[in-house]
This record gives sequence, structure tokens and C-alpha cells, in this order.
Amino acid sequence: MNILVVYPQPDKSKKPRFGFSYEMLTISTILAKYHNVHIKDFSCESFDSFDFVDYIRREDIDLALVECDSYALKRSQNIFHAAKIIDILNKYTTTIAYGNYCYITKRNFGNAKYTITENEINNIIDYINQFEKDNIVPYVKAYDEIPYINRDMLLKISYYQENKRNTLLQTSKGCENTCIFCQRKGWQSCYLPHSYDYVLGEIKEIRRKGYQNVWVTDENFTFNLSRAKGLLDKIIQSNLHENFRFFISSWANIDEEFLDLAKRCNVKIISFGIESGNKEILQFYRKNINISKVPGIIQYANSIGIFTVGNFIIGAPMETGETINETFELIKKCEFDQINIKNLDYMIGSTLYETLNDELKTEDHLFASFENGLNNFKLDDIKKIKDTFLSEYYQLHRLNFEKKIRIYGTPF
Repeated sequence: MNILVVYPQPDKSKKPRFGFSYEMLTISTILAKYHNVHIKDFSCESFDSFDFVDYIRREDIDLALVECDSYALKRSQNIFHAAKIIDILNKYTTTIAYGNYCYITKRNFGNAKYTITENEINNIIDYINQFEKDNIVPYVKAYDEIPYINRDMLLKISYYQENKRNTLLQTSKGCENTCIFCQRKGWQSCYLPHSYDYVLGEIKEIRRKGYQNVWVTDENFTFNLSRAKGLLDKIIQSNLHENFRFFISSWANIDEEFLDLAKRCNVKIISFGIESGNKEILQFYRKNINISKVPGIIQYANSIGIFTVGNFIIGAPMETGETINETFELIKKCEFDQINIKNLDYMIGSTLYETLNDELKTEDHLFASFENGLNNFKLDDIKKIKDTFLSEYYQLHRLNFEKKIRIYGTPF
């Protein structure tokens, strides 16, 4: 069959960053062994409905899978555009909706003929096989049986051709932490790691393809700290770290031993999820970190040349000007190279969203604010507080950041 896999554009345009849907490429890689698979990724390609229809007709598409994401590449849902694309496709072929939004809501999506509501690759295989008697796609029986994603499938798209030094790598999926604001629990509640051998094999494949910058997509690379240390050690022992730059996400429950391994393994950036500098708010978020140890860890990472990103949230129900200042003082003490501060968002799929009164669940997400009865800060005030702090922080930190680049080079 001629199968089209589509990633719609995000509903809200935000500053672009490199990335692609790992699920889209995993599905495409599996199906391409048995069918002709086409990819359209409108997170980086411009969408024109007339050109799209011409493409569908020209390629004689038999079946189309449309990814409905709930935490998209540019941190926005893409469900509005997914519905629009499905309506177009329905005139010419059979449509299947899948993706995080479908897994969270457990309901049929828009006008799609079929909707996959469980985050299980074999469910997609089942739907594909019912349309084909000869080329039956076999089940994937274990996480390590998933084939390495075929990154060449993206190179027909100019954006990925232009960024051909960059790629993604998934060494595990899921996280069993209890953070109540996290939406990912809605589609992946358990932690599932690949074996060391699997990851080393894929890194060898990535090296053979000539990639240099490897963005590890694990939700929390250090959730299992001993496993994370072991994996970095294996990469170093195999000399697979040479000529690579790795970028990872982590929580703050790590130690200097891990950071030393990360440095040796050419981990250039670690993005830390810390959220708040106030203990009461961390308890409310059910964020299990020892805040007193955070500055020492970040300062040590900075001292050995690892670039650090701090991720924070303001706007908890008990948030005050004083608690916000505690968070800001923690940031200044740590001296992060980059700061992301978000307003607390009650997102569908999260434990936090389920605490909302039903009358507030008219949308798939709701920002914490005075207007919504969720804290004592107006939305505009939260934005001003955040923007003012970030402007002042970067002015103060600029010289330190430039010095770090002179000593260690740029992370990219």
C-alpha cells in the first residue's frame, strides 16, 4: 500500500527548535519494510491545501495516519490543524488518527475513520493489517525489538537536510515521578529503558550516518541514575562519544560522579527540571528533589564546562511575591546559562487538570491566574514579572556566559 504519515503544524506558532516526532518516524520505519511510506511533516514544512491534495492524488495514497499531538515539538497542541488535514484526506483516502492527544482523551478524534486510543505500536499495526492480506506487518514483541528509526526518511524534507548534523535519540521512555503538572502520564505512565547494547548499536548507526549533535529525547535521562551512569560509561568505553555532542534532560537528583561522566562523554547541555525555589510549592507539585543540594550540583556542572538550562514554573495556588523571589534567588545562585520560566498550566492528562472543577474543563488546558480563580496573580502580571526578571538576569549573567564560551567553546 501507499501509506502517508502526517505530522500537522502546531496550532500556535512559537520560536522553532530542532526536533521531530519520534513516534512518527518509528511508525514510518516499521511500516516501510512492508509498504510504501510517505512522510509529511508540517511542523517544519509549509502547508498549502491545494498542493497537499495534488500530492495525495499523485501518490495514490491508500491510507493516511495523522498524528494528533498534545505536547508538540513547539510546545503546543496541533489538534486544530490535525482535524483540518483529516477533513481533506477523508475525501480521497481512509484516515487513522493517533498520537498523544488520542491516548489522553480515549475518544474518537474529529472525523477520522479510525482513532488509536492506546499508546501501543501493535494497535497501529493491527489497523494497518486489516487493509492488507499479503504484506502483514508482524507485532513488535519487546521495546528492544523496535528497529532503529530510519533517519534517511526525513532527508527528503529540506529542513532536515539543512540540519543533517542534528538528530534525536531515545534511550528510554516514560518517567515514574509524581509531578502533578506533568501531562506525559496521560500517554506513558511506566518507565521503559532500552538495553545498553541497543543504545550503543543505534549510536554506531548515528555515527555511520555522519550526525554530530545528538539530542536525547528521554523525558528524564537520569530517572534511573545508576542506569544513566552505566550507559554513559559504556559509551565512553566504546569510544562512541568522540566527535559527538550530547544534550540531555534531567532532574536535580544527580551527583558529581554523574556530571564527571557526562563531561567525559561530551554531554554539552543538561536541561534541569527544578520548577520552584520554595519547598511548600515543590511539595504541592510532588516534585521529589532536595532543593538545598541544587545550587551545588548546578555550580559544579558549570565549573566543568557543561552548559546548564533551568526550567521553572510560577503560579501555584499558594504562590506569593515572596515565593517567586525565592525561585529567582535560587536561579541567580545557580547561575544557569539559560532559563525557561513558564506559568503553571493545568493541562489535560495531568493530575493537576483532574483537580479542576468541571466548569473549568471547557478547554484542554488552563493557565493558573487570578482571572481563572487559581492564584492571586493576573496573567499579564505574571508575564511582566517573568519578563522583567529574565531581562535583568541575562544582563547580569552575560559576562559569565561569554567567559564560559571562551574557555569551553559553544555547546553546538
